[in-house]
Amino acid sequence: MSTRRILILGSTGSIGTQTLDVVRHLNALRDRGVSAKRFEIVGLAAGRNTELLQEQAAEFGVENAFAACDDAGCAERLVREVECDMVVAAISGSAGLQSTLAAAELGRDIAIANKESLVAAGKLVTGACFASGSRLYPVDSEHAGVWQALMGVVGPDAAYPVRTLPASVERVVLTASGGPFRGKRPDEVAEATVEQALAHPNWSMGAKNTIDSATLMNKGLELIEARWLFGVGNDRLDAIVQPTSVVHAMIEMADGSTIAQMSAPDMRTPIQLALMRGSIVERPARLDLVELGELRFERADPGLYPALGLAKRAIDEGGTAGATLNAANELAVEAFLGKRIRFREIVRLTADAMDAAPARPVNELGDVLDAARLAREHVERGISALS
Repeated sequence: MSTRRILILGSTGSIGTQTLDVVRHLNALRDRGVSAKRFEIVGLAAGRNTELLQEQAAEFGVENAFAACDDAGCAERLVREVECDMVVAAISGSAGLQSTLAAAELGRDIAIANKESLVAAGKLVTGACFASGSRLYPVDSEHAGVWQALMGVVGPDAAYPVRTLPASVERVVLTASGGPFRGKRPDEVAEATVEQALAHPNWSMGAKNTIDSATLMNKGLELIEARWLFGVGNDRLDAIVQPTSVVHAMIEMADGSTIAQMSAPDMRTPIQLALMRGSIVERPARLDLVELGELRFERADPGLYPALGLAKRAIDEGGTAGATLNAANELAVEAFLGKRIRFREIVRLTADAMDAAPARPVNELGDVLDAARLAREHVERGISALS
């Protein structure tokens, strides 16, 4: 079978390093005669971890490897200059937006792990995909779970994004672990430390995503992503808590049935599904249903997790609301990790930024970037006022 050429943006981060784990695994399967494509890494982009980047480039024989690509321009140039079959968009934060949009415009397949691309510029990215034929393959476990659940409804070869799902799918439900503060009262977590907020019970993720899991903003951002990937609005979207992170997503059908996707909490499983474009091959992670015991589901407490309400507001308002939400939260989380603000102020500062900047239409990338800039300026003023 032919070789599939992969470009990884954010190769030294959590998703990037696990993507390389998956490539090692898939290439080893091919060497054992298993029917799978061989994968070649043709480009790597990273932030400041030059030493690890050099090790990765040497191992995989990559000539196009660049550090300091946490700025938008470097990653975008790599996408435009290096021929590939799939771009793994794993640069965290808004820096990954322009490179993801470039890949969509060029018709590249995209294994998308950069939430901000769809949250801030979903209209632009999906519009580019529809125009070029680019396909989005979700890397996060929840959207990959929706994708797998939908395979039995719309077929295994359905391409995403879609403009809308069939009417037979009444609701898309994402699950959340509840993070480290599940079951706590809002007043108990208001003064939570950085160390407490980073103590995720199930997943190993980067610091920013882990804090977003503590506020449940990560699930709010994923709801916005789902709106663009699957063509559904708030009336067909929901998020509930599933503490063990075993059920990743569900689709509720018009006949009253529910289809759930379950797997071990291992990010390499959805990464492999994305690299294989939905084809199923061997993966070491296994789920022991007997050992699992009882499955529990809980409603997400809006008092403990007000970030969910902000995300649903952004879906309803549309336009630049997602860009404002994303940029404000990004800076607020950075300030919390730097111990400049308290935990409770992350969502409050984000909400203040949304109040200060009513949503405007998005017609070009400049609209998104302007909204993000204004949101960051507003949050920075709010942080300064707290000092």
